[in-house]
Amino acid sequence: MTSERDPRAEGQDRIAQVIAQAGPRPAPTAEIEQRVRAAVEQAWQQSNEQRRVRRSARWVAMAAGLAALTAGLLWVGLRHAAAPEPADATLVAARGDVTVRARHDQRLIAAGTRLPRGTLVQTAKNGFVLMSVAADSIRVGPNSRLQVGAGGRVRLLAGRIYVETIDSARSAPPLSVRTPFGQVSHLGTQFQVVLEPDAMAVSVRSGHVRVRDFSGQVQHLVAGQEVQVLSGGSVRRLAVSPYGPQWAWADALVPDLPIDGRPLSAFLNWYAHETGLKLVIMGRGTADAVRHTRLSGSIAGLSPNQALVAVMATTRFEYDTNVPGELRIRMPNPTGRGS
Repeated sequence: MTSERDPRAEGQDRIAQVIAQAGPRPAPTAEIEQRVRAAVEQAWQQSNEQRRVRRSARWVAMAAGLAALTAGLLWVGLRHAAAPEPADATLVAARGDVTVRARHDQRLIAAGTRLPRGTLVQTAKNGFVLMSVAADSIRVGPNSRLQVGAGGRVRLLAGRIYVETIDSARSAPPLSVRTPFGQVSHLGTQFQVVLEPDAMAVSVRSGHVRVRDFSGQVQHLVAGQEVQVLSGGSVRRLAVSPYGPQWAWADALVPDLPIDGRPLSAFLNWYAHETGLKLVIMGRGTADAVRHTRLSGSIAGLSPNQALVAVMATTRFEYDTNVPGELRIRMPNPTGRGS
């Protein structure tokens, strides 16, 4: 029986013979090795740099996207581009689902954008807006619609707002809030207006508020009072606490307080102002110690209660909010906790 040799095997044998006849290859010189090594190292560095640039570009793109989302303090689209009108309000911040529309402007807007008369601010169930009008700060709650007017006027069409004076020394017309049930004006105060389909409620945390209903009847309110104007024309007056659940929604978006380098007393007064609690400093020498305690860091983005926990954890003082209506500050007992 005859066997035929595989042509591929014959080719491999011939290649082996040629290599054997050629003998061992001479080793490369040190100069050649150095040039090859340098070329390889340069190529490796270029490859790494290209990958780093691509990664950096991806991170920059991701960071830009996250900033646009989490700043949630969001960029909002307006309707139609034209010459800017005089501003009657300023958008400070926003969170959640918010729509801001003006009659003659379609630019993207962000925190600090000035809003002309006629601008409509609308929030969804998770939306909050912080804006300034003249010398006042307005927080717009969820499921609300507010229209900016001229000369310190706004119109509440639905939902709720919280108002406080931020610059009592500023020469500006007093804020006027118009609703289908009447008009609300104030003199340096904190109050909220809640508008329902069949009623309006105005609650005063501090200061003095005047409410004129659609029949022309005027109600004067001070801290701790509420008036309800019903669709049938009847009016009810109630007592209201300056703290508690009915005010809690306004804590979702508060003006930032820079605390770095400031005394603890400034922060505690801010907290009491934002929550409606009375600040009570307990114990001899505690007040001086609080005034001389300097803070560092930031509470940006925190609610007042979150900020209280974070700040007090960095001090040697104890706090207590268990007494209704009070924030108590004391020095720790020698046998208690301290820092």
